[in-house]
Amino acid sequence: MFCNRQVCSYPNQCEAENFIPACAASFVHAMWSLAGAVSYRMVRFARTPMWFKNLQLHRLPIPWSVNPEQMEKWLAPHAFQLGSSVEMQTQGWASPRDNDSLVYSINRQMLLVFRTEKKLLPASVVNQVTKARALEVEEQQGFKLGRKQMRELKEQVTDELLPRAFSIRRDTRVWIDTVHGWLVIDAASQAVADDVLGLLVKSIDQLPLSSVRVAQSPVAAMTEWLLSGDAPAGFTLDQDTELRSAAQGNATVR
Repeated sequence: MFCNRQVCSYPNQCEAENFIPACAASFVHAMWSLAGAVSYRMVRFARTPMWFKNLQLHRLPIPWSVNPEQMEKWLAPHAFQLGSSVEMQTQGWASPRDNDSLVYSINRQMLLVFRTEKKLLPASVVNQVTKARALEVEEQQGFKLGRKQMRELKEQVTDELLPRAFSIRRDTRVWIDTVHGWLVIDAASQAVADDVLGLLVKSIDQLPLSSVRVAQSPVAAMTEWLLSGDAPAGFTLDQDTELRSAAQGNATVR
């Protein structure tokens, strides 16, 4: 969980140093230490911000003896390709640095990019066109279309509109620390993280991945901070808060 320049990972804590400004170099390193023993390096290259805003953590063997060349070989069959005019969504691995390589590696740290492209075709537009087409057909044949005919007509309209639909592209970064056994996905949505993991499992046969088990949940820890009025080093308790109900309805009090 990022909080300004501080990172917290339970049950241990991860403390971030100040970011080192880039001079003539094209990338910036920020060194992190986990529980005072493990160091991490985050990279910003080509003067483009690459900080991970979200952390979905998973465990790998320590160390994980996989090199960038082997990873590239695994990912290549599932590289991102532009979809056809009738494909609603496509996904695959893309180059982190917009070159021919699907893996960017430095100091045994790997950066991958999971790319998805989805056509924007609102259901309301499809339904509107389908309804207009149905009225035309009904006038020609003199009776109302049945459910099966309406379903087939809707599929036909969708196929006709897809080539003219706009596309949105989204990249999700994946950081692999082969030295200390971490796989980190920069995704706030669990659904997006599941898509990334699904393609990883498809790309890497028998991926030795496991979930992170914590001694105390972040929710319980932060609640304890509020109740005690005392936060650990690197965090402060301010005046603003948001209380959200866990029950159905998600009632919120600010």
